[in-house]
Amino acid sequence: MKNQNYYESLDKRTKEYKEYKQSKGLGDTIEKVLKKTGVKAIVDAITDDCGCDGRRDKLNEMFPRNVKAVRCMTPDQYEKYGEYIEGRTLNIWKDADITLLLALYQYIFAIRYNPIDFCRTCQGTAKKLLKITTHLDEVYNDYNNK
Repeated sequence: MKNQNYYESLDKRTKEYKEYKQSKGLGDTIEKVLKKTGVKAIVDAITDDCGCDGRRDKLNEMFPRNVKAVRCMTPDQYEKYGEYIEGRTLNIWKDADITLLLALYQYIFAIRYNPIDFCRTCQGTAKKLLKITTHLDEVYNDYNNK
């Protein structure tokens, strides 16, 4: 996984940099404010690890950025997701399911997830996948209601 210094060194006009800078939720927004005001620099000078990253991630999880569909599903994507819905079981995702969900989510919502973040044995993965499927279900159901 790429570190923060890598992203900070990118050209600010690139898509990769813009995706990195985009807030994932309230935690990222607060962190940006603390950096701009200089509070973060003071805290970093006083302590080695204040637990800010953990709090930021928890706030991002509790209060995520509003997710809005940027693109529509293609007919092929609609069909594949419909097949996934028919065959899915509660909180059990196969590798093929995860690949499909990530591809659809990234295409429709323009929010990139790193596949490395989806450990098959971690509890946090189920929460992320459940959130992704909830958002995709909403888009899919909007097509059905029209």
